[in-house]
Amino acid sequence: MQLDEFTITMESQKGVREALAAVWKAAARADWIILGDYDLAGLLAEPSDSPTEKSEIKSIDICHPQLARPFVAAEKLTALCMPCNVLIYRDGSRTHLAALRPGAMMPELFAQAVRELGDLPERIDRELQAILEAAS
Repeated sequence: MQLDEFTITMESQKGVREALAAVWKAAARADWIILGDYDLAGLLAEPSDSPTEKSEIKSIDICHPQLARPFVAAEKLTALCMPCNVLIYRDGSRTHLAALRPGAMMPELFAQAVRELGDLPERIDRELQAILEAAS
């Protein structure tokens, strides 16, 4: 499989910080819980680096417990893939939003558990896609 088969990616006209706030709001409107967000550029920066909008990389962890619970009930190790992480970063003059697709990733890692869950992984893909679209 190619990387784009495992990910949801889209561009935004917003800056990184504005897009991060938009993901918070879109996730909350969709009844997802926001567990935290992180400044990855700051964490990875060298002491001599000066922050710029172009170097910003943020991530936000979101979860929908009602959707996640059946995964953990079917196979506890699925929790290694939780919560869903949305990456927001600048590449040149463009802001990008990206997330892994549970509907593509989970069957590869946890085939037996996914067979028990029906279309739940694809439903999560659709909800993540909608959150990213609303935020972009």
